Amino acid sequence: MAFKTGVEYSSTSVLTPPQNWFNFYNFGYAIRVGKLGRALFNTAVILVISLSVQLILTTMVSYVLHRFEFKGKKIISVLFTMTMFIPVVTTQTVVFQIIYRMGLVNKMPSVILLYSGVNIVGIYIMFNQLDAIPKELDESALIDGASYFMIYRSIILPLMKPACTTLLIINGIGYYNDFYIPNLYLRKNVQTFTVALHKFYGNTATPFEIVAAAILLGIIPIIVVFLFLQKQIFHSLTGAVKA
Repeated sequence: MAFKTGVEYSSTSVLTPPQNWFNFYNFGYAIRVGKLGRALFNTAVILVISLSVQLILTTMVSYVLHRFEFKGKKIISVLFTMTMFIPVVTTQTVVFQIIYRMGLVNKMPSVILLYSGVNIVGIYIMFNQLDAIPKELDESALIDGASYFMIYRSIILPLMKPACTTLLIINGIGYYNDFYIPNLYLRKNVQTFTVALHKFYGNTATPFEIVAAAILLGIIPIIVVFLFLQKQIFHSLTGAVKA
């Protein structure tokens, strides 16, 4: 479909091969009119910053909750668990008011802020990995004079790499395909890939050959990331199966 002309698409079956496999007009149109290049760049910036912040925060929170006993620990754990039972949509009115009062609506930091939060799924993934790391390592490092932050940075964090990769895969795919949050907070000034793609859908007619080309362009970054991270992805999935 992505290589067909509009006339060819409307007059042939979807399964019929295109007459010209080198017809890249639809790709150029999607990039030029839909501004997909800029949208993919925005998406990459949001994902890199938000996932990096989320990984740091999630590993830190999980390490503290897993390794230390302190007053209020059970209350914090229960509050994190309760977030699983609250539908995200029901909180959006309050969240939108907070983001609006912060002056972040139609700005990229709004989505980065919402994506960077620690969630209970990430904590459970980290807990599973931390169970496999003996506490004797922490105690040995403490005897050698290491601080708790040094233990986290030099010992715990490197050993949690498979869990971090798992969290990156789960949330990375979810955020890349997310339409609701970017469309709600960024619909005017900044577009992500899903918002830019949605604008090709019209009320009366949709150029599906252009949409198909845009979707193919959106798949390319996923393939590139997979090729670079396939070793880490394989190890994280193997670890998940063993667990």
